[in-house]
Amino acid sequence: MILITGAKGLLGQEFVHRIPATEALSPSKEELDITSWHSLQNYVRGKKIDFIINCAADRYAEIIQEHPGQSRAVSIDGPRNLAEFARDNGAALIHFSTDYVFDGKSNIPYKEQDPTGPLSAYAQLKRLGEEAVLKAGGTVLVIRTAWLFSAYGKDFVKTIRSLAQKNKEIRVVFDQVGSPCYAGDLARWVVEMLPQIKSGTREIYHLTNEGVCSWYDLAYLTVKGFGLATQVVPIHTHEYPQKAIRPHYSVLDKSKIKRDFNLQLRHYSEGLNECIQQILRNEME
Repeated sequence: MILITGAKGLLGQEFVHRIPATEALSPSKEELDITSWHSLQNYVRGKKIDFIINCAADRYAEIIQEHPGQSRAVSIDGPRNLAEFARDNGAALIHFSTDYVFDGKSNIPYKEQDPTGPLSAYAQLKRLGEEAVLKAGGTVLVIRTAWLFSAYGKDFVKTIRSLAQKNKEIRVVFDQVGSPCYAGDLARWVVEMLPQIKSGTREIYHLTNEGVCSWYDLAYLTVKGFGLATQVVPIHTHEYPQKAIRPHYSVLDKSKIKRDFNLQLRHYSEGLNECIQQILRNEME
């Protein structure tokens, strides 16, 4: 059985739509609070869990920057609880992290072993979460991904669409560069990986779609994909001040995961097109 935590979130919903209900448990936050060991023990009692896919997370870097203490439980304590449960019960944990653990000073794609340098409270907490689950032992895969967009939940793509519907012009930073990832693709790839995970594995992997772009580029393709005529104007980061500092370059090298799991990754633009079509279908239902 596969336990999906954070099943109501942006990434969690993609897993729920791709794993048969007979093979997965997708509790709400009320049913399972991962930050409480007591809640975790109560929920899993009598259930045979083979894999835990931890999608529970605080994603809003601006809020976390002002109130980092409020996110510590879900970013560090909860993942540690899941890792310790997985270790003690022979399950494998898949835990997601972020490209933001890097400082952006590189000009070549980051590999898993490269030194980290979190620039924000959000990134610092995600790095501490990585360390917590790996230290727990057992079978753990930390998957760093980036710039997630989905047909479900709140994200950059839907925000840009909303702004473009209301404005003749929108301004988007062009000097932050990364590798976007369609959450639907991420979920599909992880499901493909599950049967291949070897007991005792403790590794960090990088996984996004192929391709590199700026937020401006992604916004431009989003506006065009929805058939909107809004002009997208590139601006510098300093023209769009934010409390949480983002790395200027956070492209992830995916060679390791492609080699170890024989994954065939597609370009982010293909994922974006599929995502847009799914959003439109969702609105028709």
